Amino acid sequence: MPFDKYKVAEARAQFSVLLDRANAGEEILVTKGREPQARIVPPPEAARREPAPLANLRLPDDLFDHEDREQAAIDAGEYSDDPGIWRGRPAAS
Repeated sequence: MPFDKYKVAEARAQFSVLLDRANAGEEILVTKGREPQARIVPPPEAARREPAPLANLRLPDDLFDHEDREQAAIDAGEYSDDPGIWRGRPAAS
């Protein structure tokens, strides 16, 4: 496979350009003097997954079947966000 050679300083100065070229399918050799130091290669073909459509996701039918005492107090008007104000009875332990 033919490739372009760049010295370390040149590769550092043009790194984003070299990454774009590698992403496009080119292979780049980085050298220090005449010795190869690294190769920038195209990424492997990643297996792409299709995202799960939300229409196929289901919530359990009994998700909201339990009794929420705090929400019941709010609905009945017996609850306030002010600290210490709740006119209902404390929950049995």
